[in-house]
Amino acid sequence: MKKSILLMCLWIGFGILLQSCQKDDNGGGPDIDDEEEEYELPAPVLTISNPVPCLNEEVEFSFTTDVAVSQTWSLGDQSSSSEKTVKHSYTQEGVFNIILKLSDGKGGTVRVDTTVSVMGKRMNDALADLMNNPSRKWICAHRANTYYGKKIGGIPENSVEAVQRAIEAGVEMVEVDVKTTSDGVPVIMHDELIDRTTNGAGAIAEMTLSFLKRFNLKAENGDLTTSKVPTLEEILLAGRGKVFYDLHLGAVNASDVVNLVDSLHMLDRVAFYTGSQKTFAQKFSDVNSQIILFPYVKSTSVIDYWAEDPRIKMIQLDYNASTARDIVTAAKAKDMASFGNYLYEKGELILQGDYSVLDSIVNLQFHIIQTDYAEYVNAHLGK
Repeated sequence: MKKSILLMCLWIGFGILLQSCQKDDNGGGPDIDDEEEEYELPAPVLTISNPVPCLNEEVEFSFTTDVAVSQTWSLGDQSSSSEKTVKHSYTQEGVFNIILKLSDGKGGTVRVDTTVSVMGKRMNDALADLMNNPSRKWICAHRANTYYGKKIGGIPENSVEAVQRAIEAGVEMVEVDVKTTSDGVPVIMHDELIDRTTNGAGAIAEMTLSFLKRFNLKAENGDLTTSKVPTLEEILLAGRGKVFYDLHLGAVNASDVVNLVDSLHMLDRVAFYTGSQKTFAQKFSDVNSQIILFPYVKSTSVIDYWAEDPRIKMIQLDYNASTARDIVTAAKAKDMASFGNYLYEKGELILQGDYSVLDSIVNLQFHIIQTDYAEYVNAHLGK
C-alpha cells in the first residue's frame, strides 16, 4: 500500500516537472496558439470613377491606404480582380454590389462594401443603334411636355413632374431650357421672366435661388400648382438613366452648367444645344471636351465642320427648309441623326386628327421628332 502511494506521488511529481519545462520553453508564459491573431485594419478610401455608369462604360475602381496590403475585388457581376486599380465595364443594367477585401498577411483584414448602379446606354451608343434601324424614331418631349401634362393633368412645363410624366409616356429624350439665378445656380425655365409660368414676376437673372423657390409654377391653363422652379440638378436627377436630355442653353455660365452635368456623371447622357453659332458652342467644349454638342444646321456646307467633333452625333434642322432632305442625307453620311421640331401651330394639328405635317417629317427621314404631344406621335408611329 505504501509502495503504491509512493509510486503515485512520483508520477504526479514527474508530470508537474514536465509541465514546468514546457512553460520554460515558451518563455515562462501561457501556451501560444500557432494561428495569427486577427484584427481589423483601418478602412481604405475607396474611389469609383462613376458610381452610376451607362452600359459598356468603363469604370475605374481604386483605393488608398497607409497599410501594405493585398487586395481582392468582387465587382458584382461574377467578375473579380486582385489588382489594386481595376477597370471594368458592365453589359447589363442593375445595381451591383462591390466588395473590396484587404489583408496585410499578418492577421489584419478589412472589408468595404458599396454599390454601382448601371442605368441605360450612353447617348451616342443609343444614337448609333437608332441610325442602324431606319424604321425607328425617337420622341423628344418639348419642355418635357406631354399631352396628359398639358391638357389633362395640369403639369407645368419644364418641371420635375413633367419629366417624370414624359418618361411614363415613353419618350427617349426631354428638352429643357436652362437659365441662371443671380447667385449662379442653373435652373429650368423657358422665359427670361417668371411672369408667364409662375405666380411671381421679374427676371430670373435678378433673383437668388431661395427667392425664386418662393413661387409656384402654373399649369398650361394658368392654374397654380404645388410645383416649384427646378434646378438643373433636380431636373437631371429626375430622369438619369431613364431618358436623355437636350439642354437648350441661353445666357448661362458655361462652366457652371458643364461642371454640374459632369459632377452628376451625365456627360454621356446630355446634349448641349448651342444653335448654329460656332463660337457659342466653343465656350462649352472649352470647359470639357467630352461634352456632346448639339448644333443647329442651316446648310450642308457646315456638316463637315461639326463632324470634326467625333462626339457630335445629332443635328437639328428645319424640316421646312428647301434643303432639308439634302441636309438629312449629308448628316447621315457622317453618322449624325437629324432632329426636327413638330411644334406650335403645325404641331397642334395632330390634336385635330391631321397628321400630314408629321408624315412629311417622317418621309424626310428625320430620326428624332420634338413634340408637346408624345402620346399622339407615338401612337401614329405605332410605337
